[in-house]
Amino acid sequence: MSNRFKRAVIDDVSIRNINGKLQEKLLDLFESAMKSVAPTLVREAKFDTTDFATAMVHGCEGFTLLVSRIRIDSCTGWLGAFERGDERLDVIGHLE
Repeated sequence: MSNRFKRAVIDDVSIRNINGKLQEKLLDLFESAMKSVAPTLVREAKFDTTDFATAMVHGCEGFTLLVSRIRIDSCTGWLGAFERGDERLDVIGHLE
């Protein structure tokens, strides 16, 4: 099955200076980024959230997102780190 159609699962989240509504939108962006890099051989990818079509509408522009491939219990997982000034969100997820 294509990774685009797999379900994204968020395993852990750590936040600093980010409200709940913004956190939800950033997690949506992480899921999208995870699905886009998963079918490639990329081990690490860096995004500017301004490049995502929905970022401006949801107030997510201006963040840098670093997505890294990791191993979780012998499965492939993804670590995401959003940063904008003193705001930070770290997330671990996988596709199933």
